[in-house]
Amino acid sequence: MALVIDNYYELLALHRAVMESKFSIDLNDPAIEGSPLVATVANQIVEALTEMEVAKEGEAARLKWQEWRKMSLDRREYKIVQAKLRSNTAWKTWRFDKQVKHVKDLASPLQVSDELIGNLLGQ
Repeated sequence: MALVIDNYYELLALHRAVMESKFSIDLNDPAIEGSPLVATVANQIVEALTEMEVAKEGEAARLKWQEWRKMSLDRREYKIVQAKLRSNTAWKTWRFDKQVKHVKDLASPLQVSDELIGNLLGQ
């Protein structure tokens, strides 16, 4: 059975819940933060919200979401991803491509530039 959420406000509530769980400082279930599945769902939620807003408001809504999704050094989420990488260094033994994917999964639905990935991985 597929889950279908076509109500904008229900989808927005789900987005907020996912963001709170992924970027919680006191996360109770660490399997959430770097989960590729949760990362995929987080991205799908933002993509669906974007399309809903574009349908109502036009392409300016897409630009708003694209800007919102950009990770930057001053964002709270960047500092949380950085702290999570520092607290669990098992990723340091992984191949570089797996490290990059892990950072992207931790940051999703935000998008991390190559430069910021380098900063986070200590390169």
